[in-house]
Amino acid sequence: MCGIAGELSFGAPANAAALRAMADALVHRGPDDQGLHCEGRLGLAHRRLSILDLSPAGRQPMWSEDKALAIVFNGEVYNYREIRPELEAAGYRFAGGTDTEVVLNAVHRWGLEAALERFIGMFAFALWDARAQALTLVRDRLGVKPLYYQKTAKGLLFGSELKALYAHPDFRRELLPKGLEQFFRFGYTLGEATVYKNSFKLPAGHCLRVEADGGARLWRYWSLDGVERGSYSGTFARAVEELSTLCDSAFSYRLVSDVPVGVFLSGGVDSSFLAAFLKRRAGADLEHITIGFDEPAYDESPKARRVARDLDLRHTVRTLSAVQAQEALLRFVEIWDEPFGDASGIPTSMVCALARERVKVVLSADGGDELFCGYESYPAYEARYRRLSRFPAPLRSILSAALRRLPYRSLISAALALREGSRWNPQTAARYEKMLDLLPVRGHDDLIRISNEKGWTARSVGDILGTGNGGFARGAEFGQTSRDGERGLIDRMMRADLSAFLGEDILCKVDRASMAVGLECRDPFLDHRLVEFAFSLPLDYLYENGTHKRVLKAAVSPWISQAVLNSPKRGFSIPLYDWLRGPWKPLALDYLSPDSIRRVGILDERAARRELDSFYKYRGGRAEKVMLMLNFQMWAERWLR
Repeated sequence: MCGIAGELSFGAPANAAALRAMADALVHRGPDDQGLHCEGRLGLAHRRLSILDLSPAGRQPMWSEDKALAIVFNGEVYNYREIRPELEAAGYRFAGGTDTEVVLNAVHRWGLEAALERFIGMFAFALWDARAQALTLVRDRLGVKPLYYQKTAKGLLFGSELKALYAHPDFRRELLPKGLEQFFRFGYTLGEATVYKNSFKLPAGHCLRVEADGGARLWRYWSLDGVERGSYSGTFARAVEELSTLCDSAFSYRLVSDVPVGVFLSGGVDSSFLAAFLKRRAGADLEHITIGFDEPAYDESPKARRVARDLDLRHTVRTLSAVQAQEALLRFVEIWDEPFGDASGIPTSMVCALARERVKVVLSADGGDELFCGYESYPAYEARYRRLSRFPAPLRSILSAALRRLPYRSLISAALALREGSRWNPQTAARYEKMLDLLPVRGHDDLIRISNEKGWTARSVGDILGTGNGGFARGAEFGQTSRDGERGLIDRMMRADLSAFLGEDILCKVDRASMAVGLECRDPFLDHRLVEFAFSLPLDYLYENGTHKRVLKAAVSPWISQAVLNSPKRGFSIPLYDWLRGPWKPLALDYLSPDSIRRVGILDERAARRELDSFYKYRGGRAEKVMLMLNFQMWAERWLR
């Protein structure tokens, strides 16, 4: 696991000093070693976190024996030991034992696309073809590893994080309205978009080839489009067996390391499944790491302790307080150098720091919910859509508009005050507003878009940015992930979450938090073979009669208690509402003060004040909106000035 950066200039020589600065900006991703190559119009930089073959033979940039190809690589190709003998039989010689050298020689031997078909892993790399004078950027199938680039008339800049691009004097920080609107609606940007014009994320499963004269071609080499829900024809029992066999392979691959490996253990179904399989089937004796909260409603550490006890695991638990979380919040924008609205990045950064005290590689169970229908919202939204569809859309639109005119914030606040100490959700107003947004829904894509909005809507986001209804937010952003078929809406929601929520939120969160402390995080559930298998299963193998993750639970039931498998899902979240109204309030009011908002010059001052008044004046306010504004202001103060 590493950090990569580089430049391909279309005219003048590459900037060697800027290349060094780009590498320095990524030192946290690779504190063990660095390598630079700057010659003519090409500059390649690499920061190394040594996981496989700790010797200098793993230093990058790495060149093929005939000097035709060069590579800077971030990630892991787990099956490299199986590919290497084929290359050796074809006459390729190896200087060391890294997977990077196998990747380079595989591309040299078979070509890029044929080599990619063979790779099982997570990766982002840049490949220089000296003969064609072309640079190709590549990102893994699911987008586990990040890669950003900016292409201008002067050249191409790329890096594992935006902060690498910031270090180059040619980088331009001109904000993109569409990217800003996506952030304030979803908490992240979608697909290629960033918050900057001419700056992009390389999408998951894509390659970008850039010629020396500036010509470029972007193409997709992998997707789920060819995998039909329900195309698997085996019985449920057979599916459990095949899942177990696939997990044996996927999980074992991710144990390959020359340094210690640990596991994140939350106590939920997915992490418990991972821990049980590794201990009972792989025989791995690993360190398991858990973060708890001092608020019982958010604390899953008791479940994690039970799993650890039942499986006889080595286990470390640390409890996170509001004060510690606020200290982490102040470091938030150093780790996430782009606007990022998921507050669970705070405990994620702390569990990564705890893990790094003990290991250098950690396994995470991310992806289990998206693959195996783990979110309770899937059947809930399906049922709501079915009920709403019985009534004409115009009638529902009229009702939604009428309900918005009610003084619902005052009514909800009064109800919560009367029921002090009850188990009512403190964000009742947020749930009510989501219901109003859903009432006029007109189709599956509309529903998926609305269900993913965390803050403002397409209708209202122009208010906070002072742009009115500029139209940037129009369109079905999640529509391209749609698939028809059995229980079509749930399948479409799962596919949308795999590419958007998982790809742009969760994987970004985990990558930045782990690499900030020089920790490699691996995701066994995101082995593309497992993903393809899961999306081929009939939906009732995953969800039936209120039971989520049926096939997953059946495979692990011999080792995990039913109390753990059937406990309510909580998710990895923090007491955001309570902390923003309590210990974090002074910080929020400071960054969202009129002076601060005017200084940054992006948010509409009156709209921001209305949102703050709505949250702090009434009970049950919208904490996500306050967090999005706070995160954006903190980011802008740090990275835009």
